[in-house]
Amino acid sequence: MRLASLFFAASLVMAQGALRQPIAPNAGNGWARVVVGEDGATGIWIGDAAGRSVPFLWESDAHWSAIPLMVQHSVFGRDAKGNATGAFSLQVPEGWSRGDREQVKLSFSLQAAATPWVVQVELARRGDGGAFIALDDGTPRFLYDLGPDRRATTITVPWDSEDYRVTLKPVQGDTPKALGVEAEACTLPSELKEDERLDLMPTRNQERGTSFDLALPGKRRLTGLEVRLKPPVAPVHALVESLRPSPDDRGLEISFFGAAELWNLPALNTQSTRIAVSGTADRLRLSLPDSVEVDSVTALIRHRRLFFPAEAGQTYFLHFGAQSKTAPGSLAALPASSRAFYASAPLSLGTPEPDPQAVFATPDPTARFRNLLPWGVGILILLLGFWGWSLMRPSRPA
Repeated sequence: MRLASLFFAASLVMAQGALRQPIAPNAGNGWARVVVGEDGATGIWIGDAAGRSVPFLWESDAHWSAIPLMVQHSVFGRDAKGNATGAFSLQVPEGWSRGDREQVKLSFSLQAAATPWVVQVELARRGDGGAFIALDDGTPRFLYDLGPDRRATTITVPWDSEDYRVTLKPVQGDTPKALGVEAEACTLPSELKEDERLDLMPTRNQERGTSFDLALPGKRRLTGLEVRLKPPVAPVHALVESLRPSPDDRGLEISFFGAAELWNLPALNTQSTRIAVSGTADRLRLSLPDSVEVDSVTALIRHRRLFFPAEAGQTYFLHFGAQSKTAPGSLAALPASSRAFYASAPLSLGTPEPDPQAVFATPDPTARFRNLLPWGVGILILLLGFWGWSLMRPSRPA
């Protein structure tokens, strides 16, 4: 009777920790996206109304990995004003279509007579069978060479066309000559919208005067840092490192977390504040060149997401707090199209409720006894051995 009571009490405690949240129905058949929170929860699985487990994928870098594109019909030269210019077409690899990744990364081969130089990139795309249309998304794009380790020859633009035209306009120094371009399609984690913005207080590191320490309220999954420098500052190299205690607690482990070129030039109406990072951390270090001052730092936090195939109008639940129920098969075998994943807004979650379909490991009240049994047997053997040895000892004469 006592064992049964213990079993019932343990089951009740576990059931109180098992919850489910209804997921808003999907408008149509296809991929559905759910935001599960900062740290997620234990034992997560997706179930339908009958409690059957539905396969799902966690968001990962594989869903926006780069796709090489072939550059065709490229022509480079200079326009009537002496600006370097060029036009080219992008060929989509077999099995993919335009837009399966949201961005195109263009890496230019440039030749300059002298450094330093900075050029602003103006870009136009051809509509389907029409004229070139200038890209005006409010994001200035620059290429530059400011000396050793301060060179940028790559820009990222929307993948909404197959034919592109670029013009390089000088900002500083002589305009370099454009020799060619390479392209790959991707979805950059830094371009994905953050779920939370957290203002941080930079504290100057006393041992390294050009570094600033940043503390977050617990571990957070970061997709970027927005660092605004006090103007005027020309492009400078910024380095972000994560800090965590070493395994022996005798110091800190310092790991590379991200890097970028930052600047703030109000006279030219241009600035760059974004440092792309990817990972989980609660302590960071921002390193900048001497004499550069930081105005503000904002952490861009992205919560965990999962994707699952949803049927239109069907009811699904997000289960957590108990054991996860495994679904058959693997969605990882399907092509990872970020366009399909991010085509619509994430589905909302309802209020958590007790989970009647929770899966638990059956508590075994004899488990502890079985774990101690070898020790008990060993002690008993030692006692019997000692008793047998004492009986075999010759008795002393009186």
